[in-house]
Amino acid sequence: MSAGDNEPRNKQLLLKRVPEGISGPEDFEVREAPVPELQEGELLVQAHYFGVDAALRLITRDSDEFLFRVKPGDMVHGSMAGRVVRSRHAQFSEGEYVHGSLGIQNYAVSNGEGLERCDLTQAPLGAWLGGFGVSGLTAYFAVTDVCRPQPGQTVLINGAAGAVGSIAGQICRLAGARVIGLTGSSAKCDWLTSELGYDVAINYRDADWYEQLQRAAPDRLDVIFDNVGGKVLDESLKLIGMRGTVLLCGSTSQYSEAHMQGPANYIWLGTMRARLQGFVVFDYADRYAEARRVMARWIEAGQLLIPFWEVAGDVDMFPEAYQKMYLGENLGKTLVRLPAAEALGGAA
Repeated sequence: MSAGDNEPRNKQLLLKRVPEGISGPEDFEVREAPVPELQEGELLVQAHYFGVDAALRLITRDSDEFLFRVKPGDMVHGSMAGRVVRSRHAQFSEGEYVHGSLGIQNYAVSNGEGLERCDLTQAPLGAWLGGFGVSGLTAYFAVTDVCRPQPGQTVLINGAAGAVGSIAGQICRLAGARVIGLTGSSAKCDWLTSELGYDVAINYRDADWYEQLQRAAPDRLDVIFDNVGGKVLDESLKLIGMRGTVLLCGSTSQYSEAHMQGPANYIWLGTMRARLQGFVVFDYADRYAEARRVMARWIEAGQLLIPFWEVAGDVDMFPEAYQKMYLGENLGKTLVRLPAAEALGGAA
């Protein structure tokens, strides 16, 4: 594919400035570039979906403390799922669907490293960026390998309506545990209990949310699966049970703060002989296929839903979708659905 006058242009999203507080559209800019030519051993992917992740706010901070930092003038990092439209790579063919960390742009050149093929018979293309991708795999391994809830135990999911929490709670229910979800609106609470099978859902914006949690967990919490950090985690720690597990999956409340705050009630970990466990899903890369086989069976049996919140648009829609996600408008994984996906009429 050449970049002649009749060829499509490649829109790319760049960070314009270091955000203050929650990122907004004014922090980004779109530029156009020619669609790249391929060298031997490369392939060209046209984006159909972008995954929108809260962790982007972490790497756009004015700090070199975090991996994959994005500085002003850099293309925004992000996950893409799309179709191979040209290939000079021996292991990838035109027409295949793949996903990977290819940046927020319409077209990406790859040497194949870090790409995964998407089997659309297992899950739709967009799901490979969410519940069937890193978010779902995070939930699967964090629950099954680290938290290991048992029948009769009580689990709290902080950030329960997000990309990871919405899957984690369902897997805990499949394990036989009683599941409580903390989320940010009454509508999300209703969704968690009516659609995802949570036993209890609590709006952490309620003035008495902690008292509600105490009533919901009179025998304390066996597992706290935390995606939020901050005050929500601090208060939750006071209810951890004897030899319980607190899984640190994310800290979305802290990503936009100038000075991050750690847990204030960690003394309860000692009192209750509990553990605080960090988690990174990439440690399980050699077991992704195993997890997806299990999850595909659950999906087929109607035991697992893969929720997503989709915004239609092009590259320039990404900042708005990101801001809306951070403001809590999403149910499940946030996706941007691109014109290339629309052109196929929803086939992928």
